[in-house]
Amino acid sequence: MFTPHPNIGADWQRRGQQKRVVTPGQNKKHYLAGALHAGTARVSYVDSRSKSSALFISLLKHLKATYRRPKTITLIVDNYIIHKSRETQRWLKMNPKFTMIYQPVYSLWINHIERLWLALHETVTRNYQCRTMWHLLNKVRHFMKTIGPFPGGKHGLAKV
Repeated sequence: MFTPHPNIGADWQRRGQQKRVVTPGQNKKHYLAGALHAGTARVSYVDSRSKSSALFISLLKHLKATYRRPKTITLIVDNYIIHKSRETQRWLKMNPKFTMIYQPVYSLWINHIERLWLALHETVTRNYQCRTMWHLLNKVRHFMKTIGPFPGGKHGLAKV
């Protein structure tokens, strides 16, 4: 998730100087859902204005279209509500190609995509100076385009 209000975090400046962090008046939000391929480290993602089951199902549809040949797709997900909602369960029942393995929420040591989200926040959405959501979205999309394969330690190169 990212908003036009930056997540304030640690940042370094020269002694006696302070970084200007722009905080526009409108609180718009935007969300990403993503999957990290265990074998190739390729990142697939979708985005939306709402963090709902529809966002997660949109990711599942994207994965189904991207990986047509495999008979099964196993996803390691956390226990976030959109992964287990009735709407998601109905979709999964109609698409038996998917198997879900549930892990604790925000488990960086288990679910490696959480490291990607952390890198995105540290590199792009923390202490940024974008005046519009459109400008921030362009930075996020650039990051996501240049990140792969992840993890590869290259996320520092994606800084815009």
